[in-house]
Amino acid sequence: MHQLMDNEDHYQVPSDEVEVHLISESKEDSAEDSEKPLAEKFEKLNQKVDNLEDKFFKYDQITNKLEENYEELRKTVAEIRAREVPQFEKIGSKYYYIDDLDAVNWFDAAHKCRAMGANLAGLQSQADLSAVSEKLTHEHYWLDINDLAEEGVFKLLSTGKESTYLNWHYPEPNNKNVENCVELLKLDSLYAMNDNHCEYKSSFICEKDTLE
Repeated sequence: MHQLMDNEDHYQVPSDEVEVHLISESKEDSAEDSEKPLAEKFEKLNQKVDNLEDKFFKYDQITNKLEENYEELRKTVAEIRAREVPQFEKIGSKYYYIDDLDAVNWFDAAHKCRAMGANLAGLQSQADLSAVSEKLTHEHYWLDINDLAEEGVFKLLSTGKESTYLNWHYPEPNNKNVENCVELLKLDSLYAMNDNHCEYKSSFICEKDTLE
């Protein structure tokens, strides 16, 4: 009996079973260890994806804002160019720019037209006067005609020659209080010529033969 107990106490697990068990545990530990880095890598990858999505979202917002700002800037530039570059319109046989924005004296009006490569409108025919009159909206418009050099002799500033066409409101010209510059004046829905003080501030009409 004692001998049997001694044998049981001294029983040893076969070495091959121990080896298998150790290998199995090692594999499980190795699998767990390998899964941890993968999980960590996956988590980091998810974070990078989230960061990228945030960056793309912010980029889209910035892009949309830039597009809005560009469109506003484009409209502003177009408006400025439209104001800075006078738009001449062909009326009859010539090109005219009708300025309804500025109220200036006759000398400034002549200077502004010259700066555009044009002259104050001469309107040397009834056809020209009628065609241009249809485009007018204000009461007073400076013309190229004046008698500054000699009273009663109305000449064109652009040529220095005497005007070949004059169409006055009755009883003009009256040179009341020294009126030496000619304007188109609207009376009773009709535009015709009137002599006025050269310092009077009025709208004006510029004229070109061509746009070149």
